[in-house]
Amino acid sequence: MDLMHRALLTALGAMSVFYALVKISLGYWKRRGILHEKPKFLWGNIKGVVSGKRHAQDALQDIYTAYKGRAPFVGFYACLKPFILALDLKLVHQIIFTDAGHFTSRGLYSNPSGEPLSHNLLQLDGHKWRSLHAKSAEVFTPANTQKLLVRLSQISSRIQRDLGEKSHQTLNISELVGAYNTEVMASMAFGLVGQDTEEFAKWTRNYWADFRLWQAYLALEFPLIARLLQYKSYAEPATAYFQKVALSQLQEHRRRDRQPLQTFLQLYSNAEKPLTDVEIAAQSFGFVLAGLGPLNATLAFCLYELARQPEVQDRTRLEINKTLELHGGQVTPECLRELSFNDLTFFLETLRLHTPHPFLLRRATKEFEVPGSVFVIAKGNNVLIPTAAIHRDPGIYENPERFYPERFEEEARRSRPAAAFLPFGDGLRGCIAARFAEQQLLVGLVALLRQHRYAPSAETSIPVEYDNRRLLLMPKSDIKLSVERVD
Repeated sequence: MDLMHRALLTALGAMSVFYALVKISLGYWKRRGILHEKPKFLWGNIKGVVSGKRHAQDALQDIYTAYKGRAPFVGFYACLKPFILALDLKLVHQIIFTDAGHFTSRGLYSNPSGEPLSHNLLQLDGHKWRSLHAKSAEVFTPANTQKLLVRLSQISSRIQRDLGEKSHQTLNISELVGAYNTEVMASMAFGLVGQDTEEFAKWTRNYWADFRLWQAYLALEFPLIARLLQYKSYAEPATAYFQKVALSQLQEHRRRDRQPLQTFLQLYSNAEKPLTDVEIAAQSFGFVLAGLGPLNATLAFCLYELARQPEVQDRTRLEINKTLELHGGQVTPECLRELSFNDLTFFLETLRLHTPHPFLLRRATKEFEVPGSVFVIAKGNNVLIPTAAIHRDPGIYENPERFYPERFEEEARRSRPAAAFLPFGDGLRGCIAARFAEQQLLVGLVALLRQHRYAPSAETSIPVEYDNRRLLLMPKSDIKLSVERVD
């Protein structure tokens, strides 16, 4: 009886301590006197997100809509972790551009000693990130990106092969664009060709196999403990495969050092200040990690919206074919410059309406006083910029749920602040491979649209739904469209 009594007291004591710690964590913004959304016990302000009942974007949209105009930013909680949600476009511009030196960190978990492929630009912070960014900047120059266009055009020919010669058919568009982007990643980031890309495609689908949201949350909250316990963000068989392929391809490239420039591996290996082979492998994995999902979603959503806007689609196809004719039917650098995204307004409108990254993450590396106010972002505060909510703000974009490419005509674009459109981030911690990603998407769109027309079919889900299990805005089910071959 005595033992049971002590066990009960111990349990009650532990529960009391736990309850007190939770209340202390959820009282952070109140103690600082910052306007904030009242949190729920344990869940903070993201109840339903962890279980997959709602998308993270829906939670952020609700907070953004409720508090915009009341302060430059508002506090909220992701479970027990306090975050700042930027509301004012002037503040967003300061965080991304003018005062980016105060927000050079993302605060993501990495453990290069235990998980070498986490030593990539997306996950690193501090001096390690600055050193790696400086070395990567000499790789992703416009000249180097242009040199890779020949190989990219060769890969895009598989789209015509996959579309086939049938005059009319219903196709899984998500699989079609996924095959193209996966082959680009396999070839450009890892130097693979032909049959080798099949196993690569398998592992791009499975490297999240061991992911558990609660474990990732604890790793973000307690990174030192996570490193001591050797927590790994990705499935070990997948990272072992990616690392082995990158290292073997690097050795192969060096044996045939006079081959044409076709991969990022070569660019990194030939740099003036080269990385170690394992560090190069980590960058190759980083391209898959940061790029493959958004690129797949963007191309699929483009065709989905064009299928519902046949006049815009036909006008775009005519423009593509006229431009190709001027360049002998070849996708050249000059051809791509004439077919820039600034002219393809439907593409920018797709990125606005279906923003792949619903938020950008920053962490304050030093205290920042918001100009013209009494507000202070403390060192160590985690900041979210709600890009998708900004892109659907009726105060910035009239009737934001409507697909209206004319929003991105030159005069309309000039009337909006730069921070009103951030589909892939920008500034100091923007995507360093953005120029190549733009080239990849353009080449893919040319191949998809030049000889084929897309329309909704009986299997097309309208309206499209997002997958609540993903942090990115990805379609819940594959996008399927009717495809017709045209002269």
